[in-house]
Amino acid sequence: MITPSSISEFEGNTRLKSLLSKGSLPHSSLFTGPDGIGKKTLAVLLAALANCRGKTRETGDICGNCSSCLKALSGNHPDIYLYASESKDGSRGDSIKIEDMRNLRKEARYRPYEGKLRFFIVDEAEKMTEEAANCILKVLEEPPATTRIVLVTAFPGLLLPTILSRCQAFRFQRLDTDSVLRLLGSRPDLENRELRASFSGGSFGRALEIDVDDVREKRDALIALFSLFLERRSFSSVYYQSQKEPFKNLVKSKAEVEELLELLTELCHDIYSVKSENPERIVHKDQIEKLEGLSRKLSLDSLQTILYHIRQAGQDLNRNVSPQICFETLWIPLQKMD
Repeated sequence: MITPSSISEFEGNTRLKSLLSKGSLPHSSLFTGPDGIGKKTLAVLLAALANCRGKTRETGDICGNCSSCLKALSGNHPDIYLYASESKDGSRGDSIKIEDMRNLRKEARYRPYEGKLRFFIVDEAEKMTEEAANCILKVLEEPPATTRIVLVTAFPGLLLPTILSRCQAFRFQRLDTDSVLRLLGSRPDLENRELRASFSGGSFGRALEIDVDDVREKRDALIALFSLFLERRSFSSVYYQSQKEPFKNLVKSKAEVEELLELLTELCHDIYSVKSENPERIVHKDQIEKLEGLSRKLSLDSLQTILYHIRQAGQDLNRNVSPQICFETLWIPLQKMD
C-alpha cells in the first residue's frame, strides 16, 4: 500500500497538489523533479481521486473507503497501470522495454473497466529504450478521451524531444526538512531521523536509504576544507587536501562530487540563515558553532558568489567534465572574494 493514503496527507508541493487535484489532468503529463519527493505517489493518488466513488466534490480528496479507492491504494485497480524498470529479481532494472510500452499502447485504447478514467503511470520514464519511447508517441499525442498517461522522471533531459513535446510538464520541488522529518515519523524503526532529514536533500526516498555516518563524515570533511580555504584563500590548500582521504577517491566519482556540491550548497544556505538570524532554516544544526565561525568570514555577496560557482561546477559535471576538475577548479575564482 502506498503512503500517504489521501491527498491531504501528501507532504510538500502544496500549490501543485492543489492545482492537480482540483482539475482534470491533461491527457499526457510529465511529472519531473528530484527522486524521492512523491511524484509517483501523487500520480497514483490523482488516479484514485479520478475514480473515487465517494463525495470527492465536497472534500476535494479521495474517500479512501470505497472499493475503487481500496483497489487503487493497494495497487490492484483494473484501470490504473504502473510501469517501471524491473530486473528478474524484482529490483530496479536498467531499462523499460518495448514490450511494456506495447502493452500500454494496446490497453490505452480500451474504455475503463469499472472507473471513469484509465491511468497509465510510467515511473523512471527516462529508462525507456528508444524503441519503447517511439512506440508510445502516437498514443501520447492522441490518447482516447478516457485515458490519462503520466510519465514520471527525475531526468527529463534524458527523454526524447518527441516525448517532451507531447506532454504537459509539472515540476515538483524538493521537500523541506520538516516535511521529510514528518514522513520519517511513520518509521520508528529508523535511527537518526533528524540527521536523515537534514542529509536528505529534500528527498524522502534518500532519507530512507542514506548512510548517515558516511554523509556525516563527508560533511565534516567539507566543513574543514571550507574553513581552511577561507583562512588561507588559496587554491593550493584545496588542491593538496583533495589528494588526501577522504577526498582522494571521492573526487574521481561523478556521483560523489555531485553529493559534495549539494552538501556545500546546503552549508552555504545554512551560513546565510545564520547571518540573517533565521535559525529555523538551518539544516545542519549539529554544526551550529562551526557554521557561526564560517559566517563571520563571509559576506552575503561572497555567499552569492560561491553559490554561483557551485552551480557552474554542477553544470560542467553534467556536461561530462572530469569530476575532479569540476571540484578542484570550483575554488580558483573564489580566491578573489572580498
